[in-house]
Amino acid sequence: MKSFCVIGLGRFGASVVKTLVKNGHEVVAIDTDPKKIDEFKDIATHVMIADSTDERVLRSIEIDKFDGVVVAIGKNIQASILTAMLVLESGAKNVVAKAMTDVQIKVLAKIGVDKIIQPEKDAGSRVADNLTHSDISDYLDLSDDYAFAKMAVRNVKFDGLTLYQANLTQDYAVNVAFINKTDGTASIGKHDTKIKIGDILYLVGNKKDIENFSEII
Repeated sequence: MKSFCVIGLGRFGASVVKTLVKNGHEVVAIDTDPKKIDEFKDIATHVMIADSTDERVLRSIEIDKFDGVVVAIGKNIQASILTAMLVLESGAKNVVAKAMTDVQIKVLAKIGVDKIIQPEKDAGSRVADNLTHSDISDYLDLSDDYAFAKMAVRNVKFDGLTLYQANLTQDYAVNVAFINKTDGTASIGKHDTKIKIGDILYLVGNKKDIENFSEII
């Protein structure tokens, strides 16, 4: 179980909260609108009516202790940027921010936000999944139980082994559909395909098995 803070409960933020809770994580939801907070009091782990541009609010919830923070403030671009800046200055890690304009994207990138989301391109549920699985470079729900994931090989124990020798299906219950090699080539996941550090594996499997494997690979 991980803990996350979602600031802003519009359509996008609401989707992030619901998906994180569905995935079994703790979520603190913050918004200035009492009606939105009331809607989420039985969904999020904790809710808070507060102004996130007040750094005292962020200190009070120990924003730097969360596994990830999502700044999902809607039309108030100034509040979004100021909140993101205060969150980063507080030492928070894995900070994701929603952006509505090109200028906002440039500013958020300049202040060091880890990932900038454009809601018209990135569904809240997918952002939540990728936030949850921070060791995985891309993650996509296929069903309630199964997912597709993309991750890099980091563990030297797999370096130089073929997929057959690595025995990923039997030992870790994940299936390699495709590999992008560090030399720029790519191939379907065949038994005789060799794995090298830095190779990108495209996997299909049970969500829990993929999450477990991401901590090993």
